[in-house]
Amino acid sequence: MNQFKLSLVGAMAIVFVGCQSTPMSNNPTAPKAEKKAEEKSEKSDSKVVVTPFPDDGIRRESQPLPPRLILPENQNNHKKLKDGKGVPAYQKLMQSYLKNLRQNNLSDAESNLLQAQRMAPQSAEVYRELARLANLRKQGSNSEALARKGLSFAQNNTMRKQLWEQILQSAKLRNNANLTRQATQMMQRY
Repeated sequence: MNQFKLSLVGAMAIVFVGCQSTPMSNNPTAPKAEKKAEEKSEKSDSKVVVTPFPDDGIRRESQPLPPRLILPENQNNHKKLKDGKGVPAYQKLMQSYLKNLRQNNLSDAESNLLQAQRMAPQSAEVYRELARLANLRKQGSNSEALARKGLSFAQNNTMRKQLWEQILQSAKLRNNANLTRQATQMMQRY
């Protein structure tokens, strides 16, 4: 144990002594480089004379900083969703969807909805209609998943209630009593 302590103290002493020693000599490489540059400029026969700047060659000019502009914080903390509001192509696709749905052309209606979803991926309305279409096709689990996805984007209670209606229909399709009870409770809540 004593040998270990002694060797540890010795190693620390060597490290500290090495850190405190000064460099052996100054590095006079900069003057040699200047002399070589002068010799090369004298030896070259070209008419172009290169003279280096006396400093490091970088000109530094300080400029005042522009005044800081402090903007007020945004009072609306609502997230701006990509829900298709104000996009004419989205609205036209939704109208085409309703027209195809009235004509009982479900494949074209679904195609219109999928295109609308690409334009407005956060539209609760599109998810509600996709869930409705899945219920019409007797795809209960798909309908529930789409309606739950729409719930994550719903911004008002009316839309939430409509999405829970689709979940209720999908639960009835699958004879799921627990989900039927939950959907009924949630619809009464909204």
